[in-house]
Amino acid sequence: MLTISTDLPEVIKKRRGVHGLKAMMLSDRDLTVTDAFGLRNQLTHSGPTGDGEAEALPVPTTMLVDANGKVLWIEHADSYQWRSGPEVVLSAIQSHLDST
Repeated sequence: MLTISTDLPEVIKKRRGVHGLKAMMLSDRDLTVTDAFGLRNQLTHSGPTGDGEAEALPVPTTMLVDANGKVLWIEHADSYQWRSGPEVVLSAIQSHLDST
């Protein structure tokens, strides 16, 4: 499991344990990964802000990607505060693992 955030690496390191997440956490400060998947949020916080904030935010997204980089399953959130629940992600994993 891998998470990608627009937070600074030092912020990720400092806050990593707050939610008990044990996944690898990476910073996408310049939105390279966000833009590669077309996930830049065009509606909220999509321009330069100053004060060290990221230039934009991604659309909250959960993906299942195979070893070759092929997206097998994807779910986008309508709200920046929402994320896919563990049961939804587990179901997607089971569905795709069962079909291979």
